[in-house]
Amino acid sequence: MSDALKDALALLPSVVCASLAFILSFGITGALWFNLAAAVAAFALSMWYLLRHSRWRVAVTAVSALCLLAGALAPTLLDSLHAKPAPAPDALVQQIASASIPLASLDAGAGFADLEPLRKTWQGTRMVALGEATHGTSEFFRMKYRLTEFLVTQMGFRHLALEFDPDDANLWEGVEPYIQGRGGANPVAHLSWPWRTREIVEMVDWMRKYNATVPAPGRVHFHGIDYQGERRDFRMARNALDLLDEVGVDGRVILWAHNAHVSSGPGRMGSYLKQALRNQIYLTGFEFDRGRFTSSLAWVRTYQAEPADTRFYAATLQRIGKPILFLDFRTMMESPAVEAWLNQPRLSHHLQEAHGFMRLNPAWVRDDEPWPSLYDGVIYITESTPAWGML
Repeated sequence: MSDALKDALALLPSVVCASLAFILSFGITGALWFNLAAAVAAFALSMWYLLRHSRWRVAVTAVSALCLLAGALAPTLLDSLHAKPAPAPDALVQQIASASIPLASLDAGAGFADLEPLRKTWQGTRMVALGEATHGTSEFFRMKYRLTEFLVTQMGFRHLALEFDPDDANLWEGVEPYIQGRGGANPVAHLSWPWRTREIVEMVDWMRKYNATVPAPGRVHFHGIDYQGERRDFRMARNALDLLDEVGVDGRVILWAHNAHVSSGPGRMGSYLKQALRNQIYLTGFEFDRGRFTSSLAWVRTYQAEPADTRFYAATLQRIGKPILFLDFRTMMESPAVEAWLNQPRLSHHLQEAHGFMRLNPAWVRDDEPWPSLYDGVIYITESTPAWGML
């Protein structure tokens, strides 16, 4: 075997070592510089060891390590060089502002005066799907809790279905009995990321208190619909439709899931639900401009999202100056200028599990489809802060 071939064969185990070091480094911090430094160091040390008899050891190790680092950083660097479109004209920003609905609060218990326009939007729907651009944003959980309170108390929804495996004993055998008044401590404290947060604890406690004040037919119920596995989105959609059949023609369901599942993109849960339910379902995406959020890659870490550049919908929405906006595309598209803005492909955040790795390629952490092709409406919140994780 030639020396060159031996040198080349050393790359594979070294890449494996680098990958393990990259993942294990999240046990210390989620800072990208540290994660990449750990990966490159592990790669170089393993190459050095495997090439210890090669006369080209120093050169091959150095060049390979530099190539590894360049390959990891290349997608981000190339993306930063892309031309950015000019900001939307002020007149268009004003038209978008006039067509959108500002919301006064994120938090449940704040009253419903500002949510009244949503009554007309959601009237006649059997299912309202609420997404989230990250699984670790406090504002998304709080807004969804407030909307759930509105849908339950003001619009007669009685079932909450969550992107969670119904076979999970802590959830299925814990939350539903708890909100029906049975059991002791709130079971959410025993769940894992992303549901083990104080925001979810507060909502589940509210559901228990609400159920204690109404007769049995008016009580809220909790469901899991996410059997993980092949054709996951199709199975989630099937489970959601089965739930609608189970609750009857007068039953109405609130559905929580990530934007990735809620959207009507090809192969997504929302596409199957929209095909089956048509106007009886409302798909609601969530977006933000900047801030911090949590994600999990072996360990739960907090990450930073810089202010959206002009390629993003959020770059225009933040100029309106309102911290929370509801965008109903059915009414907004009555304005030709706003319709043209909505239908032009723009970027939106798409941040999920394993963000520590996914962030290496910007294309993996955002959508580039026009919003009306994905959702019926979007709730925009200017700033994200990390969900309140429990100790």
